[in-house]
Amino acid sequence: MRLFLAIELPKKIKTALELQLTDIKREYPGFNWVSPENFHCTVHFFGERNDLEKIKQKVKDLIWDKEKFYIYSKNIDVIANDKLLVFLTFFREKRLEDLAQTIKDYFGNGNLTDRKFLPHLTLARGKRSSKQQYFVLKKRLEKISVDVSFKVTEIVLFESILEGKKPLYKKLASFELPEA
Repeated sequence: MRLFLAIELPKKIKTALELQLTDIKREYPGFNWVSPENFHCTVHFFGERNDLEKIKQKVKDLIWDKEKFYIYSKNIDVIANDKLLVFLTFFREKRLEDLAQTIKDYFGNGNLTDRKFLPHLTLARGKRSSKQQYFVLKKRLEKISVDVSFKVTEIVLFESILEGKKPLYKKLASFELPEA
């Protein structure tokens, strides 16, 4: 099973975000846009695992003192590797960073490089044709104002099922965070 722990956006927030992306999605119809039902902010990627029950129990044990918190969107940005990746960033939030670090300290970083945790929500992937395309898109994204904020009350363990062009995310367990 390909597993990850994430913050799932509330349905109302998913709808609002989708509306705020309408114009940019029209301008870039060739991009592979993430479906609103799949909007999430990854806290930890476990990779391929076969110890689901152990992971569920350990996550429950690790988060017993991690309180609910709010997250606020910052901006939409793009990075260019072999493809263009469009994503929504969130302002740094101490409780979120602490939560991610606690999980990482126990489970390790898997096969990922040891990069700093960046709370984000992937919005789209597109083919990279030129540096000019990248800079035009970057300038365009800087002009988009996205307003997303909500209280994080739980984290969710998902299975990522890779079928076709878009993955299917199956919710396996929810872990409620205690009140502050």
